[in-house]
Amino acid sequence: MHAIILCGGSGTRLWPLSREKTPKQFLSLYSKRSLLQETFLRMREIMPAENIFFSTYGKVSAEKVFQQIKQVESEIKKEQIILESEKLNTAPAIAGAVRYLLQKSKINKDEPIIVLPSDHYIGNKNEYLKTVKKAMENTKDNVGTIGIVPTGPETGYGYIKKGKQEQGYFRAEKFKEKPDKIRAKKYLKSGDYVWNSGMYIFNAKTFLGELSKYAPKIYQAAILRNNKDFLQKFKKLESISIDYAVSEKSDKVIIFEGDFEWNDIGSFDSLSEILAGNQEKSRRQQQSIPPDQNLQSLENKQKNYQQR
Repeated sequence: MHAIILCGGSGTRLWPLSREKTPKQFLSLYSKRSLLQETFLRMREIMPAENIFFSTYGKVSAEKVFQQIKQVESEIKKEQIILESEKLNTAPAIAGAVRYLLQKSKINKDEPIIVLPSDHYIGNKNEYLKTVKKAMENTKDNVGTIGIVPTGPETGYGYIKKGKQEQGYFRAEKFKEKPDKIRAKKYLKSGDYVWNSGMYIFNAKTFLGELSKYAPKIYQAAILRNNKDFLQKFKKLESISIDYAVSEKSDKVIIFEGDFEWNDIGSFDSLSEILAGNQEKSRRQQQSIPPDQNLQSLENKQKNYQQR
């Protein structure tokens, strides 16, 4: 199994804490490690470090990825960082990364690959890894995604409607845009919906097959052998998400439910909730932690950035 960690996001929703030159995946927001480092270390628990790859845009970002991962994994190689030639959306980025794994790393087309964002919070690591392993073992020739069990009528996430239940997963019936509060409450009450986490599991054979049907221009770029030809074709591709390009159209998408305290840290409110929750966990474990220390630290960070 292999992993592709997407590191090219700009993290604009956490401005001014997260900025263009230092997006949130490179920041240490709730632990001593950055979000990127936390993501890598979780993956390293279920696969060798050399099987984990990183996709990003720009040499500066690529160097930041390398330096941060080097701090937690001394054997990281620069060949594990895939440099996107254009800053496009997730569909072209993932296609380029899969091409790289096939041509440079010579992976088997039937081998499972997980694609995941670099900047999400996972509160229950053990439950998360259990869900990921289950998905990677059972997706086979489908396109798997981890759907988060909703904890409230959240309007900041996209939703996926669950279809037929099969052994260990659900068929994806419909992808839904971010709803208003009324619709979000209906989704929650029905029990038929999960949050769209942006995490995908597939093998290269299935992924390329779905690309050929629903995003043929991206597919044509992904199968080019000559690197110069690929770069020329890649920069002309539409900037489109994997959801729009493939997932919303494919009948092969399946959902593995995840319930592991997930958050995409898309706002200061969500970050405050994470810090407050972690603080409460720490209080239970050791009563000596000063109250509101982490929340005060966040407030100080915001003030410092705003004064710059």
